Formats: sequence, C-alpha cells, structure tokens
Amino acid sequence: MIAGRLTTWAAAQHGARTAVVFGEQRYSHAEIEARSNRFAQAALALGLQPGERLAVLLDNSVESLDSGFGAEKAGLTYVALNARHTLVEQLDILADAQASAVLVGPRHGELAAAFAQAAGHQLPELRHVLGLGVDAPGVTDWRLATAAAPDHPPAIEIGPDHLMRIAYTSGTTGRPKGVAYTLERWQARLANHFLAMEYGLSVDDAMLHVGPLTHAAGVYLFPCFLRGARNVVLDQFDPATLLATIERERITHLMLVPTMMHRLVEAIEGGARGDWSSLRRIHYGTAPTPVPLIRRAQAIFGPILRQQYGMTEAVQPLCVLYPHEHQGTSADGADEPIGSCGRPTANVRIVLRDTQGREVAPGEVGEITIAHEGIGKVQYWRRPELLAETVRDGWYYSGDLGRLDRQGFLHIVGRNKDMIISGGFNVYAREVEDALSTHPAVLEAAVLGLPDPQWGELVAAAVVLRADCTASAEALMAHCGERIAGYKKPRRIAFVEALPRNLAGKVQKPALRERFTSQGL
Repeated sequence: MIAGRLTTWAAAQHGARTAVVFGEQRYSHAEIEARSNRFAQAALALGLQPGERLAVLLDNSVESLDSGFGAEKAGLTYVALNARHTLVEQLDILADAQASAVLVGPRHGELAAAFAQAAGHQLPELRHVLGLGVDAPGVTDWRLATAAAPDHPPAIEIGPDHLMRIAYTSGTTGRPKGVAYTLERWQARLANHFLAMEYGLSVDDAMLHVGPLTHAAGVYLFPCFLRGARNVVLDQFDPATLLATIERERITHLMLVPTMMHRLVEAIEGGARGDWSSLRRIHYGTAPTPVPLIRRAQAIFGPILRQQYGMTEAVQPLCVLYPHEHQGTSADGADEPIGSCGRPTANVRIVLRDTQGREVAPGEVGEITIAHEGIGKVQYWRRPELLAETVRDGWYYSGDLGRLDRQGFLHIVGRNKDMIISGGFNVYAREVEDALSTHPAVLEAAVLGLPDPQWGELVAAAVVLRADCTASAEALMAHCGERIAGYKKPRRIAFVEALPRNLAGKVQKPALRERFTSQGL
C-alpha cells in the first residue's frame, strides 16, 4: 500500500476547497497534500528511513497536520510528545521510543536545545532535532528544509504490519507506556470511529478543533478530509475566542473535554455572547463528565451533545451516548442513561468481571473487559510482558470499573486503583465525585483514598468551587450524606484553585495524592 493515501485522495476529490483554517490562514486540500509531501521528502532527505521513530512536540498549528500526514508518507513511526511533561519526562519517552528525530514547535525552544544537548549520549539514537522558529545550537531549521523539498509524494510502500504510531498513554496511574499501532490496527481504530460517529458531514460542514491534534483529538480530522468539510484549528482554548470562531466560521461540529465544557458553560452563564446556532453536534469525552454540567450545557445548546468512551489500547469509540439518549431526571443520573457513557458500539463486546474473572450480575460493579476484532494484537512498545497482563482469552482487561444498568448503558465508576476500601467497605471515587458535583457551589471534584490507621483508607476530596460561590467542608460532607451512604462521604476536603490534569484532560490523581500527603492539603 502506498503510504499517506488520504490526503492524496482528498486533494484529487476536493482540490481547491478549503481543508484547514488556522487563524487568518486558509489551506486547500491541494495545499495540504503538497505540504505533507514536502514534509515527507525533507524527512527522507535527512536520511531517515521508513520504520524509524519521529517524535513531535507541537502546539496546534498547520504543521501539526503536516507532521502527521507527512510522517505517514515517509513511512516513519509517529510519536506524539506531551507539552505538559517536564524535561525529564520528555527525555524518558524519547529514550524509550528510540527516536531518530524530534520536531519541536516555537513555544518549546528551551526543550529543543535540551534535546540537542542530549543527542548522541543520553539519547544515543537521536540524530536530528528539527525546529519550527527555534534558534538554538544543534537544531535544524525545519521550515527552511521543507520549503526546499519537492512537493510530489514519495513512493513509500507500507504493509499491514508497518508500525504507524506509538501512543504513550496519559499516565494517570503510573509511568506512561507506549501503545504501538500497526497500519492494520490503526485502520481498524478509524473504521470503528467512522462507524459510530453519525457525522453526516458534507462539504458545507466545519469542525472546530481545540484539543491537541497530536493526540486523540486529531482523529476528528480524518472524516472531514473524507467528506470535504473544513477543519478549523485553534491553538489554545479560550471561551471568547471559541464563541467568536463558531460564529465567524459557522461551525457545525465541536469536540470538548469536560474542563473545556466547564469553562465554556461558565462563560456563557456569566454573560458571554455569540451566535452558536450553526452547531449540530458537540462531542465530549476523555474523562468523566458530571451530570449537572451536562444538563447546564443542554440548557444552552439544546439536544446536540454526544459522549464517547474509549482508551488508547482499543478501537475508538467503545461506547457512545447519542444525543437522543441523554435522558434522566435524577440529580446524578446514577441509574439513567444521562449518567452513563452509552452502550457498546456495533462491533464491540463489553463484559464486567470480578477479581476472579467471573462475569458480575447486572447492576454490580466489575472491571470492564473488552472484546473486538484485533484486540488480542494490542502491542506495547518494548514491553511485551504487558500483553499477558492485560489480554486474557481474547479479552482486554481495562482496569476501569463500571456497571451496566437495566438498559445496557455503561456507567463508569473509576479505576481499579481508584477504589477506596474504608472500614472494609468498597467506595468508588466516581460515585463520591458525582455526589459532590450536585452541590450548586461545586465546579468539579476529584476523590481519592488516603492511608488511615483506623479505617485503612479514608475518603478525601479536592474541590474546585464555582466563581463567586462559597461552601464549607462541613456543608459539602452533609450534602454528600444526603445522597450516598455515610461510609462513602469524604472525611477530608481540600479546596483548590484547579485540579492537576494531563493533556487529555484527565485528573492526575498521583500528583493530587502527593499534594495531600506532602503539602498538607
């Protein structure tokens, strides 16, 4: 198979139509094809060989697309770096991936210089540090290199076992690990994504991208290229800019993580204005979303919300909660569709199991195990032992805890390591977080267990209050006591300005636990 066929096909199909909008710049499908070809040709001219790893540290930009499509055309394995990681974490991933080259954007010049200093000794495989607007010793001017490269596609052939990407998991519970995607698995992931998306896109549609394109949010680019819709890209999230962009570009589709939804809803409720009547779908996910927030968003935007649940190791998405399924009237949606992440997609099976691997009864909590075509072929880069730990008898053991309600909707309870055992009783963090989130003063909350000599573990919560709202720890504990059993109530509550999150928007509970124990929260 010739590498990088999507942009080549889209250029032939849609030609001069606008493919990407970034700021004041507009790029046609033909221009995106030419840019990605130049990227691939320049990479090969450096001496990079198909199968070598190219790491990318970029904020959202047109170069984000060039690097993804261009790496594929050159037969390189794409590795996305997380802009929020420290230098130590960046170096660790570059070393683990055995990256031959790293591309760094203009906001990360100090990291580019550090990578160049580490090349050859701390990073023995790293031969090239490429910079966009970065002036530092040992850093190649990548804009100059690509501008001089030919714009026709290289004739690189790849097969189903070709390693397309290494995606380092978000690391909310420990050290990140690299999930390897062959071409076969990457195509299966995208195929399931298209199957479940109910996009209905046409050349008149526009999707607004504000999540990092180098990570999971970038998957939303592909259906737009297939259908000829516009990709409108923002380099950072700001409610006022987002609302202005929706109005100016007549955005029809939008993807938000829960923290973005929080800020957008808060801004509109606080008086921010705009015309969002063009919106037909708001996709949300990547982390649990409190039911009160979902209802506030529905009150503003109408019945256009769509949630999905997935994970790096499996096809995307595993479950979908469609707009018409956002139903329920209880405060927390505990046994209603609105409190769930939906039902399994067409080619996915989900079974909840106890610690012995036995299927639990409906309504009971169990570990979410997943089966779909190719799940047994999941690969962990340079860590083959993880496969035996996570895949058994054709089922992937996710580490997520959930329960299925009477209608088959999946309710996420938390992670295995999120389960708190207090006084011999199991307490699931998500259940306590949902109870806290129903208080009108609470913007968001994260719950975890802390060591306790009497109870084994006690339930602790870090709480972010809504602007101009106040609440005492005692009031929040009493509020929870009206909604969940007494042993589940938080025994310790700390008020914080923000929860620590990774690039995907997931709360980093190890960092939060460290703050509780070392900083006396």
